[in-house]
Amino acid sequence: MTKRRSRGDGGLHWDEKRQRWIATANLGFDPSGKRIVKRGSGKTKTEAKNKLKEVLRDHEDGLAIAPTG
Repeated sequence: MTKRRSRGDGGLHWDEKRQRWIATANLGFDPSGKRIVKRGSGKTKTEAKNKLKEVLRDHEDGLAIAPTG
């Protein structure tokens, strides 16, 4: 069995419809109280995990993260 990711590390899941790995990161809340969620995807689990690390690193560095979608 795989090891559970730590809290605050985001998440990875397989999207059957898109046939891709989806990475999600909760980055807190905006002023109106709505949750800020950034997503990334990749054909392989490693690609998605790398995008997740990139989003978390940018957030920790204080860089403004552009809206997705």
